[in-house]
Amino acid sequence: MSGGLILSLQDILNHYQTKDTEYLIAQYLLKNLYQKTITITDIAKSCHLSEASVTRFAKKLGYTGFTEFKKDYFLIQLEENELELDLLARNEKQSTSQLLLNELQTVGQEFHAFIDNFDSKQVEKVSNKIHECRRVYLFSTLIPGNITMVLQTILLNCGKEAIYPVDNRKQHEIIPQLEKNDLAIVVSLEGSLVMQKDLTLSNINSKASNILITQNSHMKLSSLFDTVVTLGDHDLERTGKYKLLAFVELLGNYYILKNK
Repeated sequence: MSGGLILSLQDILNHYQTKDTEYLIAQYLLKNLYQKTITITDIAKSCHLSEASVTRFAKKLGYTGFTEFKKDYFLIQLEENELELDLLARNEKQSTSQLLLNELQTVGQEFHAFIDNFDSKQVEKVSNKIHECRRVYLFSTLIPGNITMVLQTILLNCGKEAIYPVDNRKQHEIIPQLEKNDLAIVVSLEGSLVMQKDLTLSNINSKASNILITQNSHMKLSSLFDTVVTLGDHDLERTGKYKLLAFVELLGNYYILKNK
């Protein structure tokens, strides 16, 4: 799963005018998510554009053509599933308001347990590695990827070069550029990104040092990383994003204070 197409479409909406070709196509795609079929002709006709314009759009996003672009389009369904709360999807006996309250209470309890057992030495260790490296490369997807971009913004504001390739394809392309004094930080809360063996092994075998940030430290391949940062226990998957945001905030504050 790339996790990149929605981010690319989001970026277009944020930076292009509503009459631009890129905006029109992005708008059509977002209004027609989760279709079983999609063709270049459908997009062109609906947007009143040529098929060549649609092909150029796909290539502008970094795809070799419409066929490769279409593969990522059909993976968006997995991204929607990532956003669903298991509790709300499975329990229909309670009111929506009560389900939401129970969800908040459950997450809160798990988060407090994370705070009580937090190891501040992990923050210090990662901060030192970031300070010592020449450049930071960040690897993640979906919601954890959005939180990882918060870390990128903090580091850039501190004058540390930090790069976050937003989709799986670009992540594969950038790994050969990693050098000895670089640091690769992989954020994979449940392990789905790490279990992409080709990406993980390429990262591990690169010249750069590497760090894994996860709440599932017992996953296969985690032992291959130089440093593994564990975000508490792995009791409740949904708390991962909250723990990650807290860790990023603490790491950012520590880095700023120690590197003024």
